[in-house]
Amino acid sequence: MKRGSGRRTRLETRLSSLDTPLFLVDASRTVQFFNQGCEKILEWSAEEIQGQTCDYAVDTDTDECESVCNLLCPPPEVFKGSRSEVPRYLLSRSGKTLPCVIRYSPLLDENQQTKLVLGIIDRLDSTQSLPIASPPQQLHAELAALRLSLRNRFRFSSIVAKNDAMQRVLRQLELAINTTQPVHFWGEPGTGKEHLARVIHFESEQRRKIFIPLDCDILPPLELKQTVKKIFQRDFDESMPLEPGVLFLAHVETLSRDIQELILSKYQSETPKDNIRLITASSFSLQDLLDRELILPEFFYLITTMEIKVPPLRDRRDDLELLAQHFLENENRYQEKQVSGFAPGVLSLFQDYFWPANLDELTKIIQAAFQATSELLITQESLPLRIKTGIDARTLGPALSTAIRPLGETLQQVETEHIIRALEQTKNNRTEAAKLLGLTRAKLYRRMEILDITLDEKQPS
Repeated sequence: MKRGSGRRTRLETRLSSLDTPLFLVDASRTVQFFNQGCEKILEWSAEEIQGQTCDYAVDTDTDECESVCNLLCPPPEVFKGSRSEVPRYLLSRSGKTLPCVIRYSPLLDENQQTKLVLGIIDRLDSTQSLPIASPPQQLHAELAALRLSLRNRFRFSSIVAKNDAMQRVLRQLELAINTTQPVHFWGEPGTGKEHLARVIHFESEQRRKIFIPLDCDILPPLELKQTVKKIFQRDFDESMPLEPGVLFLAHVETLSRDIQELILSKYQSETPKDNIRLITASSFSLQDLLDRELILPEFFYLITTMEIKVPPLRDRRDDLELLAQHFLENENRYQEKQVSGFAPGVLSLFQDYFWPANLDELTKIIQAAFQATSELLITQESLPLRIKTGIDARTLGPALSTAIRPLGETLQQVETEHIIRALEQTKNNRTEAAKLLGLTRAKLYRRMEILDITLDEKQPS
């Protein structure tokens, strides 16, 4: 045995037995040490956690050790050598939410490179408030708190929503989960209607069955009809070994009448327990189609048994920053590069933007900015061109209209300019100018006198 190895073993044993929760993460973000204090508060054993890689992303799944590892992950700037005291909401294995402060200290090698990061967890009483951190770290903590709160209240950990309109959507989702009746979502493109439909499916008793999404606007009508018929007849090949649980029809407003009749016949002929659950989505309320007799009334009333309106992103300004952080942290997953948040000014730009494509557009912009940046924060320079031009267009606003002047004043100016051009063209020959203007020479004189138009007397008249 090498000299000193026994001493190191004894030190590791002593650190392992401490009640003060501490852990070590190496430069590749792999958890190397997880002591007894961490085991007690987080209810995971060192054997389960050590060797796991963590990402700077919020997770709330109590059944996965990945969740606790990600909640422990140091901010990216710590790996650059910065000490940091970070507010965190941790999640125990039994589902308890633990407000904490984690003190991160980088441990440097002889080249002043971060070899390990030491994390010490300090639990806070419920009466204590989390300390103020940098804006990106504060937003990370707020995102964790919101997702844990939604998980505890609604069981929805994959939805980011504190906006009042979205809180109503969450309450409606909760009702939808406890029934098998059809649900219809409507809202602008890109608002996340399919994601919400999947939440209903995977939180319901049908979660072990298949969720089948079909886009009525993309599939040719004949192919769509044959597919729907096969689904209801359970006519599947080996590619679909499980029983279908939900049929999700996107852009149901484009569904042809014969397919509407097909679906109606299936729901009218089968008992409710045998039905595949129907969830639909449209870009607008279907009431207008019903009023114009462009949708079968029976089909309309079937699919809108429970109707949920999904608000556009521009009406969710209080969710916008948390959604941006959420999508950014999703980009961090399983990546060597980690980005902790947004540089000053970026989130205010987001607030000024109109978001015509809603969540889909926000996701794509975050993805593009993540790929473009080499910094620890998303900067304005890393944002894609389309958001910059979109903000510039809104900043410039519409073209300014010409001020309206009294009609007499405008006509007088036009007449003056017209007479002067005629005189210039005829080199001040008033006889020729009068002919061009369709006037007598005497009338031209009177108009020039009234309009106060004078000529150089040396010029011909």
